[in-house]
Amino acid sequence: MDNKYKINTFLILFSAIFILQGCESDFLETKPSTSVTATDVFSTPESARSVLYAIYKQWRTYDGYATTAGTHTLSIVSDCMGPDMCRAAVYYSAVSYTAFTQTSGTVQYPWKMFYENINNINDLLVNLDDLTGAQADIDRLKGEALGIRGYCYFELIKRYQHTYGIASEMPGIPIYTEPTTAETLGNSRSSVSEVYTQILADLKEAESLMTRDRSQKGYFNVDVVKGMLARVYLTMENWENAIKYANEVKSYYPLMSAEEWKSGFLDVSNGEWIWGQVNTSDENAGWGAAANQLCPFADATYFWTSPDFPELFSSTDIRGQLLSVGADGKELNYKFQMADPRFSGDYPLIRSTEMYLIEAEAMVKSPTPDESEAQDLLYSVQHRADPDAVKSTSTGQDLIDEILLEKRKEFWGEGIYFWDMLRNEMPLERHPDHYNALNIPANSWDFIFPIPEKEFL
Repeated sequence: MDNKYKINTFLILFSAIFILQGCESDFLETKPSTSVTATDVFSTPESARSVLYAIYKQWRTYDGYATTAGTHTLSIVSDCMGPDMCRAAVYYSAVSYTAFTQTSGTVQYPWKMFYENINNINDLLVNLDDLTGAQADIDRLKGEALGIRGYCYFELIKRYQHTYGIASEMPGIPIYTEPTTAETLGNSRSSVSEVYTQILADLKEAESLMTRDRSQKGYFNVDVVKGMLARVYLTMENWENAIKYANEVKSYYPLMSAEEWKSGFLDVSNGEWIWGQVNTSDENAGWGAAANQLCPFADATYFWTSPDFPELFSSTDIRGQLLSVGADGKELNYKFQMADPRFSGDYPLIRSTEMYLIEAEAMVKSPTPDESEAQDLLYSVQHRADPDAVKSTSTGQDLIDEILLEKRKEFWGEGIYFWDMLRNEMPLERHPDHYNALNIPANSWDFIFPIPEKEFL
C-alpha cells in the first residue's frame, strides 16, 4: 500500500538555540537567535549536536496533554494496554482500548514525533561532510544520530505492525534515510523485515562509532545502543545475538539492591540504569513526568494495579511490600515516588535487570539451550529483591513462563511487559475485577495501532 507521507518537521534552526545561547563567546553577538542558519548549525560537531539535544528535549517535554508528553508516556500507554495497570482518568482510553483510531492523539503522536526525529537526524547526517572538527568528534556525533534513528524505527514498527516472528513479510512502515519536506512524495511501506534490516544497520554502525563516554545518562552511548540491539535481536528471535549484547552491556551496570529498589525510581544515577530520562527542577516535564503521574502521593488522579497483581509476590519480596491498599480500596504501587524538588524525578528507559532476563529467555530458546545458566540469571534478579527466593528448577516453556512473570513483576510502570506479550504471542487476560476486565486473544489487531489518517490525505 502506498503511503502519502509528508513529514512536518521541526526547524533545525530552532534546535541550534540550545547550544548557541550558552556560549560565552557569543555574548556580544548582535545577530538575533531566531536568525540562526543551517550554516551555523552544521559548522562544528558541537553546534550540530544541538539537533540531538532538541530531540532529547522533545522526548521529555510535557505538551499539556498527558498521553502526548514525551517517550515515557508511550511506556505508560503500553503498560495500560497490559494486564496490570488501572487508570480512571487521562489514560483510561488506553486501558479500555477505546483510543486506538486513526485520528486519536494516542495513535498519531508516536508516528508524528518519531518521524520528525528521523527527518532531523537525516538532515544532520547529510550535512556531516560540512562539519569542521576532529574526526573522532564527528564519528561520535554520527554514531549517536544513527543510534537515535534506529531506536525511532524500532519504536515505530513495534506499534504499527505485529511482531517480527509472525509479520516479517507483512507491510511495515515507510523508511526514510534522506531529508524530506512537506512537498516530498511519501515512500511506500517497507516490509517488516526491511524495517528491521534498517534498524540493525543503524544500530550496528552506531556501535562501531561510539564509546562508553557521555556527559549524562540521558544521552545515548554505546551501552544504550547495545541494550537496544539486545531488545531488537530478542524480538527477531536471533537468540545468539540477544545473548551476546545483553551479556556485554549488563556487566557495566550491577543490579540494584533491595534498598535501592525502595528508593523511589527517580534518580538516573542509580547504578543499574543504563539509560534514563533526566528531569531537572529548571527544565522539567511537570505533570507529564512519569514519576509524578505514577506516584500515589501526588495530588492528582493516580494509577493503581489490577487486584491480582499483589498476589504475584511473596511476603518477603521488597517489590510486593511497596504495594498497599488505599483508602478507596484500590491497590496502589509505591514503586515511583515524588522527587524533591517536585517534578524533577528521572525515569528509567533501560535497566540491566532487563538484560539479565533477555539473556535468560534467549538462552532457553536457543537451539543449544543453557537452562542452568538461565536459572542462575533469573535467580540473580529474584534474590536481590527477595532474600527467600528459591532458584528455579524448571526447564523449557515452564522456565520461559517464569522469566516472563519476573519481567511482569519487575517492570510495572516501565512499559516492558506488553511487548513481551506480543513477542510471545500471548493473549491479554485480565482479572475479572480489573477496572477494565478485557480479554483479547493473542495476535489480535486490537494490539496494533492503525497508521494515522493524515498519512492518506
